[in-house]
Amino acid sequence: MQKVCLKTYGCTLNQADSDILRALLREKYELVELPEGADVIILNTCTVKGPTENKILEYVRHLAMEKRKFVIAGCLTANEQKIRKFAPLAPLLGTSSLERVCDAVEDALAGGAAVYKAPASKEFLPKLLTAPIMRIPINDGCTSSCAFCQTKLARPFLRSYSPKTIVKWINESVRSGAREIQLTSMDSGAYGLDLRTTLVDLMEAIAKDDSSTAIPTPTAPPVRAAAGPAGAGTPGARPDADPPFLVRLGMINPNHAKRMLPDIIRLLKGPRFYRFLHIPVQSGSEKVCLEMDRDHTVQDFVDIVHAVRAEIPDATIATDIIAGYPTETEKDFEDTVRLLESVKPDITNVSRFSPRPLTRAKELKSLSNSVVKGRSGRLAKLVREIGTGRKKKYVGTSCRVLVTEKQRDFTGRDINYRQVVVKGFKGALGDFTGVDITGANHGSLFGKIIR
Repeated sequence: MQKVCLKTYGCTLNQADSDILRALLREKYELVELPEGADVIILNTCTVKGPTENKILEYVRHLAMEKRKFVIAGCLTANEQKIRKFAPLAPLLGTSSLERVCDAVEDALAGGAAVYKAPASKEFLPKLLTAPIMRIPINDGCTSSCAFCQTKLARPFLRSYSPKTIVKWINESVRSGAREIQLTSMDSGAYGLDLRTTLVDLMEAIAKDDSSTAIPTPTAPPVRAAAGPAGAGTPGARPDADPPFLVRLGMINPNHAKRMLPDIIRLLKGPRFYRFLHIPVQSGSEKVCLEMDRDHTVQDFVDIVHAVRAEIPDATIATDIIAGYPTETEKDFEDTVRLLESVKPDITNVSRFSPRPLTRAKELKSLSNSVVKGRSGRLAKLVREIGTGRKKKYVGTSCRVLVTEKQRDFTGRDINYRQVVVKGFKGALGDFTGVDITGANHGSLFGKIIR
């Protein structure tokens, strides 16, 4: 049996695609973790950021020089001309043609370089079910046309999966041991616009479904009331028994979040969803947002954050900022700084602008590297300070944590999706535990098990 290694780069949606690829591949090949022992290597690529693309292309060049057999899949296939400079003889597998992955592998083994890009639905393809975290795609594509985004070229059409299918995927995942469900998408807010349904309808379907409630879950031991801000600890807001699973919403662009906000907030208050929203604003300058062809204003973002925090004070708000967009003046940059200082998002992902091939922003004259580097460095320092300040107020409180990962220590998430490093945990991944919060930094809370 031929051996295949799958390497995945990029976002949760790409990782969800890899769950499909693995399920298809293992029907015919032996999957191996390390590329050294593989007959064929599949690269599920990302094209959002220049440094990531450069890293992938350098690896592609290395594989070509070593005369390895490989397939290039994922978003980078949108720029076929550039790929062919590095890999003239590699098969390409587009994001909408995952069902052809075995054909692409056979093509690579035979020395062919076919291109598989015919659009096809992924709704009925198998998935490799993972525990305790499972990534569930809810739609491909989006309705925006941002000037800087190349992913739109790789996933050009909005294709949503039916609520019935998504609920079925969730139930299958939970029965296989998943306890955290990550709904993933280029823009979750666009979900259902092609099906005459909405993200709220999907959330309602997930909240009302009781197919997984029969799964035994541990009973939560008593947890003392939080000593910090209202709602900081979960005891007063949770039932006596831990839920069978918790759902994390994917990124929602502000224009969609604003039109559905009251219902989203209502559902986030329920027992099935993490109290978490990822709302990318990209710039604090109204002028730059307009020049990026964003479908929202900065004020829309501010209004959303204020509304969420008024109803759920401890909800985690995440956002994205691009530093050094070509039209960003010093005043525009200072507007971004003031926005972050005012709103204080819990998580801010800062990216340096990098011109993406085939996008409109690529035609603009870029700012100097020193300016972009200086601005991104200042923002990175600011968001660390804000993150640390936001998290330190929870020191001295208690919460329930769903333990989902093991690195040097076990880590998990509280109901507000804050990462908690759990000292002294002796249970299994997927267990809930009570934790006293004893410390914090910009990325995590630190706690010890409540005995």
